[in-house]
Amino acid sequence: MISILFSGCLHFNTRVTGIEPQAKIIDNKNYTVLGEAEGQSSSFNLLWIIPVTPRLDYNKAVNQAVESKNGDNLIDVRTWKERQVWLLGLVEILYVRGKVIRYER
Repeated sequence: MISILFSGCLHFNTRVTGIEPQAKIIDNKNYTVLGEAEGQSSSFNLLWIIPVTPRLDYNKAVNQAVESKNGDNLIDVRTWKERQVWLLGLVEILYVRGKVIRYER
């Protein structure tokens, strides 16, 4: 019973943080769309102020999405952030979703 009390989520919210045409500078105008993919990065602060894990990393989330389809870049990018307030701390998750492209060689 006490473990349930100490592990409960007190507050949860999600908000859109951006819409971009591409994640990185487009190197080549000739490319193939491989499909849609999503990546994420997360962080945890103990007692809401003590960082335990690395901070949110946009590039890590983009690279995760691009690598999932073996592509080169991400276009039509949408990002949103989820925040969870727990009794023991704060969890933030950055999501990145877009179309993965591969440049034609």
